[in-house]
Amino acid sequence: MKMLYHKNDKGYTLVEMLIAIVIGFVLISAATATYISQNRSYVAQESVSEINTQSKIAHDLIADAIRSAGYGVPASMNQDPINGFTTIVTPVEGGTGAPDAITIVGGFRRIGQLWPAGGGAVTCPAVVPLDATAIRINYSGNVAVNAASDRSLLSIDGVQFVQVSACTITNGSCVASADITLDRSLIQDFPLLDTDSDTQCDVGRPVYLVEDITFCVDANSTLRRIRRNADITNCAGIAGSDDDAIAENIEDLQFAYAVDADNDGEIDDLNNNNMLDGGDFINGSAVADPADIRAIRVNVLARADKADVNYAGLGNPPGLIENRSHAATNDSFRRRWWQTLVTMRN
Repeated sequence: MKMLYHKNDKGYTLVEMLIAIVIGFVLISAATATYISQNRSYVAQESVSEINTQSKIAHDLIADAIRSAGYGVPASMNQDPINGFTTIVTPVEGGTGAPDAITIVGGFRRIGQLWPAGGGAVTCPAVVPLDATAIRINYSGNVAVNAASDRSLLSIDGVQFVQVSACTITNGSCVASADITLDRSLIQDFPLLDTDSDTQCDVGRPVYLVEDITFCVDANSTLRRIRRNADITNCAGIAGSDDDAIAENIEDLQFAYAVDADNDGEIDDLNNNNMLDGGDFINGSAVADPADIRAIRVNVLARADKADVNYAGLGNPPGLIENRSHAATNDSFRRRWWQTLVTMRN
């Protein structure tokens, strides 16, 4: 029996084509919506992660610097001021409508090791002797001293403060291959060590650069760390300063201070409740003598760099941080407020 084949040349109908197109559009729209949603979520998460990480690092950096403030400073900063500063902490009060700033003084950076004048190999046991007025420094970092005021102030082992009075300068710094003359004699022997038991000394006592550091927020909402001689009004460095941007999108920087104004060895209990709490802190303008500061409360308010469309109208800074008032913004930016209490060195 012969089979008959029927050939259909009609193809898809218009209705079938339209249905297929509609289904295709639905699938594409769903995929696009999913992508956009996931991308927005990713951008928001990335922005929040960045603000959390960057602002927390900046906050901790300030707190750690305050903890180290006062290390290696001279016994009398009135007699030996550090780039014009006579106290370990200098509050800069921004008032109720602007960020605060702070300047602290200390030997924050180890720049090398103390070595006897003349340099070269030294057989142990040996010391850099009492009454020496000339030394050498074996540098261990990218910062060197000079005889100018900006990098001439040193602390040897955190024990003795000295100032460079003369040295051989190359590219603005005292070279390691020539003696450095100090403004005063060493008050004790500083031993050298033989760490590999070959009878040759290879380690000297640490040498720190004593300097002032200012933390402030500039007009672009950038938190800056300025080493030596900051232009605090403009939150900027000047000639000889090391000016570093440490965090962006910082909306506020606030400090509050607890003091021992009666010098009884205890922080003043300003609200008379026999405990240290928020009522015992005052703003910078209320600190009569910065030398009385014993603890500092540090606040950093950071804002995400990108708006979150899913957070529209919900973004607002805290109404009050210390004595700084913040108006409601009702925007789409997420914010992070960090606060910590730092006790000063004895």
